Amino acid sequence: MKLDFFKMQAQGNDYIYFDFQKTLLPDLNFSKLSRKLSNRRFNIGSDGIVLIESSTKSDAKMRIFNSDGSEGKMCGSALQSVIYYLSLKSDQIDFKIDTASGIKTGKVKPNSRTIKVCLGKPVQLGNAIVKGFSGSLIDIGNPHFVIFEKKLDIINTEITGKEIESDAKFPDGVNIEFVEIISPKEVKMKIWERGSGVTLSCGTGSCAAVYAGIVNEHLEKTVKLHSPGGNVIIGYDGSNIFLTGEVEFVFSGVVEV
Repeated sequence: MKLDFFKMQAQGNDYIYFDFQKTLLPDLNFSKLSRKLSNRRFNIGSDGIVLIESSTKSDAKMRIFNSDGSEGKMCGSALQSVIYYLSLKSDQIDFKIDTASGIKTGKVKPNSRTIKVCLGKPVQLGNAIVKGFSGSLIDIGNPHFVIFEKKLDIINTEITGKEIESDAKFPDGVNIEFVEIISPKEVKMKIWERGSGVTLSCGTGSCAAVYAGIVNEHLEKTVKLHSPGGNVIIGYDGSNIFLTGEVEFVFSGVVEV
């Protein structure tokens, strides 16, 4: 079977997308397909795959499969990319997307690739010390452990992230953000994503990191965040948290599955 696909990225968080809005969802093992296609040595290469489906209660539905084959509940970068893709096919700028974490909204800045999405109300689940690292537990549609460090350069994200996520405290895994505060309005971040490992950026992780900084009185309510893949703006209005950043349509093609 051959499938049309396209690849998009947001600050280096890259996914392979399949549009099934007007076709029947093929009888495929998408978990296995994601593991295969995400391989950066032997296939297309990505942080996972995203299925775009039709929805009766929103503009579209999206499903995410991580590079290890696990199905994700939410991804801010994928949400931005899906909204941008839909905007290319219409004059619409405001969108609602059905996700495993509920309906999420977003808006396209006219004549640009800048997408602002609302990820809802984050929840702080408390603080914890894991493998000697003290951090905040944040739920933003998926689980995050946010660790503030004075110097990010000393952190080996792959070794430390894997070690922390393997702790018994996280039986279902966790996304981990290592954050260095530059000022109350600016931070740097490294990411370990559940199901994908080290990534260049993470939309929900960026929001979780800034929210943790706000509730712990380190950060203001609008923050510029630098990740290895690029920069985003995170805003918090006292109830909902917002992610603003650019996305890019990289290429399209046909793949044998």
